[in-house]
Amino acid sequence: MQASYSEHCKDAMDATYALPEVQHALRASIESAPWRDTLKGVVNDLLAAPGRVLGGHLTKWALVPLCCCAAARGDWHPALPAAASMEMCSVATDLIDDVEDDDLSSAIERHGMPIVLNAATALLIHAHGCLATAPEPFPGANRRAQDALRDGLLVAASGQHLDLASAGRDPLGVEDCLEIARGKAGALVAAACVSGASFGTADAALLRAFHLLGLSLGVAGQLDNDMHDADNYARKTDAARLKQTVPIAFARRFNVSDALEHSVWQAGIPMTYALLHAERARAREALEAVIALCPAPVLARSALAPVLVTSPDTTPVAAASAS
Repeated sequence: MQASYSEHCKDAMDATYALPEVQHALRASIESAPWRDTLKGVVNDLLAAPGRVLGGHLTKWALVPLCCCAAARGDWHPALPAAASMEMCSVATDLIDDVEDDDLSSAIERHGMPIVLNAATALLIHAHGCLATAPEPFPGANRRAQDALRDGLLVAASGQHLDLASAGRDPLGVEDCLEIARGKAGALVAAACVSGASFGTADAALLRAFHLLGLSLGVAGQLDNDMHDADNYARKTDAARLKQTVPIAFARRFNVSDALEHSVWQAGIPMTYALLHAERARAREALEAVIALCPAPVLARSALAPVLVTSPDTTPVAAASAS
């Protein structure tokens, strides 16, 4: 007998129940890829990093599509391909980001930069294939999910270009820094929301509302991530490269000390925290807009509750990040 809407929404709240399902979908997808066993071995190693799905942790990237599908439909299972797809994209974009920023990475230390870049490219391509071959709960679901992922990655690439091209130049204003954040993390979290919701609804207005929710969650998460990276001189190169993140650009623009590290703490991080607080408020407004459009608002609120848990490494509320 088919489970009820409320039963599925309850399942969506239980990470311990959803995790093995996502792991199974991810393993099956990787196994089906037309890759040599050696490449599959590297990919599985990358996906099994601590804090990742195959490392035993339901990441924000896998969780968000499930929650959005459950909110729209009452059943998160149809969005398992979207969860697997977003996990692959997250791993790939994080690895590419480490290469571009010249950040320390255990994966690069183990496999070398060429192998890691090739594996990341393979994951990005396969993420689309994962959606293309997914069982459709209704016509058009796969195409909408693929379109959301494609658009998210294209916008994120443009945001990343601006980030890389402007590093080291005169500090940007706060709004320009926020525009980079919207292009990077905002676009990817919006893709996670819409790709998952696409397996739960064909309602264009509801899908647009999910996109706005993801955009706000992503910006909030990027701000949170940027605060951590600005202070992590040992493993992150944000300060050394004078990246155009809010804490670094604002500290440079309103320098209160000769030492950038001190200025970051005195000016950059307080400003970033204030903007983060405001973005979290916008995310809550966007959440209410989504809930109002869902067929069962009370149960949708329960299904979406996990995405509002503040944890910089695991869930976006405020804390999703594309790095």
